Amino acid sequence: MLNVSAIKKQFPIFQKTPGLVFLDNASTTQKPERVLKAMEIFYLESNANIHRGVYGLAEKADRIYDEARATLAKFVGCASDEIIFTKSATEGTNLLAFGIGEAFVGPGDNVVVTELEHHSNYLPWQEMAKRKGAEFRVVRVKDETGALDEDDLEKLIDERTKVVAVTVKSNVLGVNPDHKISLAAKRKGALVVLDCAQSAAHERTDVAALGADAAVFTGHKLFGPMGTGFIYLKKNLAEKIPPMLTGGGMLKDLPDAWLDSPTKFEAGTPNVAGYAGLAEAVKMFEEIGWQEIIAHEKNLGVLGRKLLAKLPGVKLYGPAHEEQFTSMIAFSVDGVHAHDLASVLAEDEICIRAGHHCAKPLLRSLGVNALARASFSIYNEESDIEKLAAGVEKAIKLFNQ
Repeated sequence: MLNVSAIKKQFPIFQKTPGLVFLDNASTTQKPERVLKAMEIFYLESNANIHRGVYGLAEKADRIYDEARATLAKFVGCASDEIIFTKSATEGTNLLAFGIGEAFVGPGDNVVVTELEHHSNYLPWQEMAKRKGAEFRVVRVKDETGALDEDDLEKLIDERTKVVAVTVKSNVLGVNPDHKISLAAKRKGALVVLDCAQSAAHERTDVAALGADAAVFTGHKLFGPMGTGFIYLKKNLAEKIPPMLTGGGMLKDLPDAWLDSPTKFEAGTPNVAGYAGLAEAVKMFEEIGWQEIIAHEKNLGVLGRKLLAKLPGVKLYGPAHEEQFTSMIAFSVDGVHAHDLASVLAEDEICIRAGHHCAKPLLRSLGVNALARASFSIYNEESDIEKLAAGVEKAIKLFNQ
């Protein structure tokens, strides 16, 4: 069982704003003191550019950077040289879409995504397919539970499918669709690219067990700094695809002989302090314990759905069965626009997300323009969920007078 009170004390924002009920963790997470300290220490004690200098500060910077890579590799279950630093999951997906497109995709081929995808795992593949003259295919969802259409899986993934890109956890509905679609992709010989931006903070990630050829992660949803992210990329695949960004630090020889991965994909000066902070952030998960994290967040999800379902006019989206409930609840309220609902909640310092969630294909499929979303993390407690339900009830009464 999590000691939420002790965990919360590690996050300065909750001391600065004691009444804060932060339920927008699927958008970003708050930062613990240890992350902020790791970044500060880098700039105070070891600020230098990496892999360029032979003096003491530069050697310390190299060590911090390389140790951060090793920490992240352990976190997702791969070798250190299969981790590529990026500034975000969005940049990571674009890097992969560019490289895979250039190396493997041409006219007559196809690329497959799903209606569950965040725009960051939809648009880069759509644009790559357009650029390469390939077909862009989208697996539909069947209903508001987020279940994928299995007929589409069989029909759309075929022998000309070069890559299947799918989220491990929907940023709207919280469902985990990757298993069946990954198996379908592997049967047809397609590359599997997984978007782990939403899942990595809520369940243990093992990229090999997930069957990924590549996977993208973001730092700011892992309690790390904004402007950090990373990719897992299989070494044999990294050797075959070209870099998206070119510049300092990634060139072996002119005109275009690149260094080996990951350096090949990391042109320019990186956010070393940010990766130091991110490495410190992911250490927390093992220290707290995955079983405890999963059980705590599921408990909040069950409680939230139970309380919201009692309120008049509330419609819940996402998994239909309790065993599938996660740390996220998407919902609508009859007669109350999601933005109005979020504004009413904000008056009591309750923070949720409202809108299309950068997932317009999904909302279009569900037949809605906007949804409210509450998402939970390790520093949330049952009282936060009770305040959410009370706030929604307040909004219902306000708009139905």
